[in-house]
Amino acid sequence: MIHLSSGVVRQGDSIGVNVARVPSAGTLRVRFAGQVWPLYRSGSTAATYVGTDPFTRPGRQTIVVEVISSGVARRLAQGTISVAVETFPTRRLQLDPNKEALFDPKLVAIEQRKAGAAFSKISPRKLWDGPFMLPTLARRSSPYGLKSIYNGVVRGWHRGTDFAAPLGSPVRAANRGIVRLAEQIPLSGNAVIVDHGLGVFTTYLHMSSIAVAVGRQVRKGDIVGTVGSTGVATGPHLHWGLRVNGAYVDPMRWIQH
Repeated sequence: MIHLSSGVVRQGDSIGVNVARVPSAGTLRVRFAGQVWPLYRSGSTAATYVGTDPFTRPGRQTIVVEVISSGVARRLAQGTISVAVETFPTRRLQLDPNKEALFDPKLVAIEQRKAGAAFSKISPRKLWDGPFMLPTLARRSSPYGLKSIYNGVVRGWHRGTDFAAPLGSPVRAANRGIVRLAEQIPLSGNAVIVDHGLGVFTTYLHMSSIAVAVGRQVRKGDIVGTVGSTGVATGPHLHWGLRVNGAYVDPMRWIQH
């Protein structure tokens, strides 16, 4: 039996998935929106979260739970999710030429390798406790999902929320978890990635300093760094992101989770 936290979501939202009475053998997975998602076992049950983003096809879609055994996939349960269209505007930014050089493919590859290694370390159990909190109370300057144009060149879309916080102000962990990355990387600058379990991560980017180390367990509200403008940034701010099993979702929608 499959239980979904919601049957209707907007692009950028995520859904909790719980499955009862799963078989003890085999690899469990979920198929949804053209992707395969992991399921995390806990005794005879399993759970995960699946995410949507600005490119998730709107409309009614089937979510299927499968078990893989001896290379054969068997369907255990299925449900239906309706994905609603969300409007995402465009932002145009003027970047210092020295910062623009950070889009060099070699530097992008370094960033992807380091971040990918951090995201591959996943706690199979839920670590967070109650609703997520904002990492700063500063004004939100750029919302999630914006099409981003730097110096006239489209550079993808905004995978988080920006806060116009003062330089050097504290950045706090949105919830309990384990630090998986805490270092300077090319585009994100001084960055921290926190694993909250079940494939849920938060990211804190462009900071001026880092206050935690890899492997540290943080509590909700612990300081992880200070606001800065390192990496691809036009000025002091915090970029806060939330990643759900490979999909960047709108972190503001997790304030109530």
